Amino acid sequence: VPMARGPLGGEPVAGGAWGSSAIGGKDLLLNSGVDGGGAAAEPPHEARGEMGEMDELNARLDHHTNDPALARSTAGLPTTPFVPQPAAGAPAGGTTMPLQQAIMPTTVHMPLASANAGEGLPETFWRAGPEARAKQVIDHAIAGAGPKVFAVAPSDLAKPRPRMQQCFVASVVDAFGDGGEEGELDTYEEETNDSAEARVFKNWAASLGLKLNMKDLYADSCSGIVLLKVMDRLEPGAVDWGRVEGTPKNKYETVANCNYAVKVAKELGLKLTGISGQDISEGKEKLMLAVWWQLMRKDFMQFLDDLDMDQAFVLSWANAQVARSGADMQLSRFGDPAIKSGVFLLQLMRAVAPKAIKEDLIRPGHSELDRQLNAKLAISTAHKMGARVFCGWQDILEARPKLMLSMVAAVMSVYLKTNSYTKDDVLREMRQGSVALG
Repeated sequence: VPMARGPLGGEPVAGGAWGSSAIGGKDLLLNSGVDGGGAAAEPPHEARGEMGEMDELNARLDHHTNDPALARSTAGLPTTPFVPQPAAGAPAGGTTMPLQQAIMPTTVHMPLASANAGEGLPETFWRAGPEARAKQVIDHAIAGAGPKVFAVAPSDLAKPRPRMQQCFVASVVDAFGDGGEEGELDTYEEETNDSAEARVFKNWAASLGLKLNMKDLYADSCSGIVLLKVMDRLEPGAVDWGRVEGTPKNKYETVANCNYAVKVAKELGLKLTGISGQDISEGKEKLMLAVWWQLMRKDFMQFLDDLDMDQAFVLSWANAQVARSGADMQLSRFGDPAIKSGVFLLQLMRAVAPKAIKEDLIRPGHSELDRQLNAKLAISTAHKMGARVFCGWQDILEARPKLMLSMVAAVMSVYLKTNSYTKDDVLREMRQGSVALG
C-alpha cells in the first residue's frame, strides 16, 4: 500500500508505513509497513491525539513499535513482530506493501468494520491462530454487511491468496464506506450503484476472459473500445483493429470508434435500429443497455448451440451430479423454487470443481440472508471455475428459468472441457449410473 491515509482523514504518509481508513465510524488499521531502517514509523503526534477511544486498540495493533507506552499496553499479548519485505523495485528508504502482506499477519483489521466493532474485540481474538482469527473476521463482516461481503474461506485470508484477499477487502470497503473525514457524507456506494442489468452485463463480460476490469459499464463503454473487444471475442477477426483509435484524444476520434462499433455490431447480426455511435459516445444508458443485451444474447444463443443439448438433458445431468455428490436435492424444472436457496447450484459446482468451493461455505438457505449469500457465492464460484456467467445473483433468488438454464449449462460446459467429454460420453456415463465428481 504505497500511500495510506492517516486516522480520521489525516495526511497521507508515503511508503505504506502506517495508515487507517475510517469504516463504520471506526478505524481500519492497515499497520502495513516499516520505514527503511526496519523500525515501525510513528504517526504524527497531533494525529495520534485525535484517536480518542481507539488509542488502546491502536496500541495492540502496533505492538512492534518502540514506544514504551504502547509496549506496556500489550503485556500478555503475542509479541512476535511482523516485518514486511519490500516489494520488488521499491525505492530505498521506504517499503511498498502488497495487500496480502498488509492483511495476512494478523487479519485483525476487518472486525472493526462490523456493526459490533464498538463493543471491542474479545481477548480470545488476539490469542487465536491465524485461521481462527480470520474466521472471526469473516463472521464480523457478514454480521455487519450480509451478502455485500465477498465470500471467502478463513484460509484465503490467513494464507497468501492475493485475489481472494483483494476481493474481500474491496467488498468490505464498498459495504461500509470509503473512509472520508469525520462528518463527511459517504457517497461511494451511491456513485457506483449500477442497475441490476448493468451488473449482469459486467458479470458476463468478466467471464469472457478479456480482463476488461470494468468499474462502470457506461463510462467504460463510451469509447467503443470495450464493445469492439467483446465483438472480436464473440466473432474472432470481426474487428479490423487498424481502424480503431486505441487511445482516442478527442471527441471526434471517440465517435469514430463508436461508429465503427455500431457497424461491426450490425455485421454480426445485431439489431441496433435508432442507435448511433454518437449515442454510445455520450453514454446514453438505455441505448447502451440495448447494445450490451444483444451482445450477451448472441453469445448465449451461440453457447447453447455449441453445447448441443436440450433442457431436459441438461437438467437430468445436473440432478445426477448433485445426487452423486451426496446432496439430497433434485430439481423438477429450471424454474423450481428450490433453486432459490442457491444450495443446488453450489452443490453442482462443488461436484464439478471440488477445489473451487468448500462445503462449509454453503449455507442451509432457510433465511433470506442465507439465500443471498449462497447466490453471491454461486456467481463468484462460477467465475473461479471459468464458467460463462449470464445472470446476476438476484436472478438466482427469483429462479428465472432461462437464466438458471444458462448457469447450469455453463457449469456443464466446464465439466465437458475438464474431462474432454462429448455429449455421447455424458450419455454413456449417465446410462451407467456412475457420474463422476469431476
